[in-house]
Amino acid sequence: FEGIPVTVINDDALDSIDKVYDIISGEEIDIKVKGKRSTIENLSRTDFIATADLEELSLVNAMEIKVSVPRYASQVEIIDQSVSTMKISLEDLVTEQFRIDIVERGTIKEGYYINEKTASPNMVQIRGAQSVISKIKEVVVGVDVTGADETFTITSSPQVYDHNGTQMNLEKMELSHNEFNITVNLLETKTVKLFLELEGTPAFGYDYVSFEYEPKEVEIAGTKEELAKVPHIIGSYNIIGAREDIEDEVNINDFIDKDVILIDNNQNAVINVDIERLENKELVFPTSNITVRNLPENVTVEFEDPGPITVKATGLQSKLSALNANNIKPYIDLADFQGDSGDVTILFDPSISEVEFSIVTIQIKLTYRK
Repeated sequence: FEGIPVTVINDDALDSIDKVYDIISGEEIDIKVKGKRSTIENLSRTDFIATADLEELSLVNAMEIKVSVPRYASQVEIIDQSVSTMKISLEDLVTEQFRIDIVERGTIKEGYYINEKTASPNMVQIRGAQSVISKIKEVVVGVDVTGADETFTITSSPQVYDHNGTQMNLEKMELSHNEFNITVNLLETKTVKLFLELEGTPAFGYDYVSFEYEPKEVEIAGTKEELAKVPHIIGSYNIIGAREDIEDEVNINDFIDKDVILIDNNQNAVINVDIERLENKELVFPTSNITVRNLPENVTVEFEDPGPITVKATGLQSKLSALNANNIKPYIDLADFQGDSGDVTILFDPSISEVEFSIVTIQIKLTYRK
């Protein structure tokens, strides 16, 4: 009879010395038996019991293999066996603790987001031979989330993987828990616009030409009530004291209410600000170009300075290049003027934006007609 398995008995004999064994040879044996033909013809492999007793372990880590035939003990004689001893190796028995890693399979329902996955318990102790335990990289519990649209809890069994990503045999180790309660927390999602604004001003003599950022929209997650409170996200970027172009990133989370979370692939917004030095341009115009506003009836104005008048305009080159003596539209406003003569400030077309004009005054004299 071939391939009869050998059973190791009295395993607890090694517990007191914190050792475990691994079989080197003698896991199976072949035997030859003698007996009456009628008895022999009724025998099968399952009628034989082969054992190796750890309490009889020798100094060279070997145990005698004993074979018996309980059903035909007095009728069958074992006359030969291929292996007489089982040889084992001894190894330290160790216990280590591992975190439970949760891996979801499948896809949740559109419009939802897995916020958190928790295992209870979240750690597991694994006991076994040092050579086995040292190979463990991770303990994984899988959970199927296909079509899920609400928080749920399931019970799942663990799988142990080595550093090569190969699943290990659980029979070679003892786990403190064989089942874990896995809770998957789901939140609803929402896409909102992102608005970024500039704060502060560049250094004296500089101004910004353009400001761009990306993304313009981001995805957030939260409860339905929390999402309703967030119609959009507003943030800012400070350019105070800037003297050159800016390329930077800002963390969008800094602008988000803590009741919702940013789940977008873009956790940062890319900022581009073009900064230019302010230029000066002198414009010369005759007094005849000056318009008088709020002039009382029966009053004429005389300019004591015959001109021409020079004003300095400060701004970006792109703005200054469009200015000339004819389109700056100088004027004086006499609404609050008191007396018959004095200096008044010359003002310029209010529609001219992002340009600063130097303060220019002109002396006037009012004549009242009879």
